[in-house]
Amino acid sequence: MTMSRDELLRVGDTLRLGKADWVYADRPMIVRVADIRYGLDQEQSQVVGLIGTVVAGGRDGRMVAIAVYKSALTRPGVVERPRPVNGETYDNQPHGH
Repeated sequence: MTMSRDELLRVGDTLRLGKADWVYADRPMIVRVADIRYGLDQEQSQVVGLIGTVVAGGRDGRMVAIAVYKSALTRPGVVERPRPVNGETYDNQPHGH
């Protein structure tokens, strides 16, 4: 079963990455996804390019542009989705208020 791109990764998700989970990794780190640049909607791509804020891992608060292996995104505990407030989902929030 293949996942839709929104199920695999969304802006706002927090990624707990080990050294083997991202390209040219020199350490494990935790990153909050700010923008998804490429690869998520390309079936043949093995990586997802993203921009994120380092939450933990020695560069706290810095923005990074990294390529994360898609295989890492499917492992339990790697992707943490923010919890919606008041039972609302992010998909059904009213816009333009």
